[in-house]
Amino acid sequence: MKTGVCTTDFEKLPLMTAEKLFERIRAIGFACVQFAFSSVTEADFVPTGQLELPKALSPALLRAVDKASERHGLPVEVINATFNMAHPDPEVREEGLRRLKIHAEAARSLGCPVLSLCSGTRNEGHLWTPHPDNGTREAWNAMFGTMLRAAEIAKRFGVTLAVESEASNVIDTPEKARRLMDGVGSERIKMILDPANLFHAGEAHPENARRTLDEAFALFGNDIVAAHGKDIREGDGISFCGTGRGIVDFPYMAGKLNAAGYAGDMFLHGIYDPDDMPRALGHWLAASGAV
Repeated sequence: MKTGVCTTDFEKLPLMTAEKLFERIRAIGFACVQFAFSSVTEADFVPTGQLELPKALSPALLRAVDKASERHGLPVEVINATFNMAHPDPEVREEGLRRLKIHAEAARSLGCPVLSLCSGTRNEGHLWTPHPDNGTREAWNAMFGTMLRAAEIAKRFGVTLAVESEASNVIDTPEKARRLMDGVGSERIKMILDPANLFHAGEAHPENARRTLDEAFALFGNDIVAAHGKDIREGDGISFCGTGRGIVDFPYMAGKLNAAGYAGDMFLHGIYDPDDMPRALGHWLAASGAV
């Protein structure tokens, strides 16, 4: 298992070229990346609240990413392809699928096996913001129909799509994640394990840390293709933080991943401060027994 980082964790800094970004990531000690095209200047793209993936990816952009990845020994193992798959406006969902196809083709050309997805929300403004209608049949049907078409795109380009159980989205529990995978019935739809995103409001307390992971592994432990090292602060709200600064039991999580035969990588996430990344990396490596 390699330890990498999500490139979105650098987006509070001035935007960098692919070369500079990969150089900085490698200097910290990471060994791979979950990559967002919005993280580099060559993409010339600012994510919207509905679509976090650019509408086009130029050959020059792909060459720059590929060159930086090879030069610094940082394979791109996951590419972000997140858009609001449950948006009330079908035109937004349609545009997301069009862009997903472009990203699936790019992933294949870069040798990247996995694209990350967001199951979405009925919130029209932002794909990671909850909405009271997320639990409705209409929300599920919109998301599910979009996911079926996404699975066909993934099959065509030979990539895997990975979604999270995320409290603010339509897929907000491991049970719903299992229902989604069983319903779509495609080996192209798998899971990202993000331990912080498993907690709902009122649940982020140390006594729930292991139980929450147990429930997730029981329902989709064999379907995890990427893992995130994001943490959550203790409290009745939802307040994310860098790896090792919250209540997530990372040694326990590492043990669960090993027991499940997990063959993917770990991507630290939620840090957003490069100066804190060496500490976060050290925390995970110690937790996983890699040091």
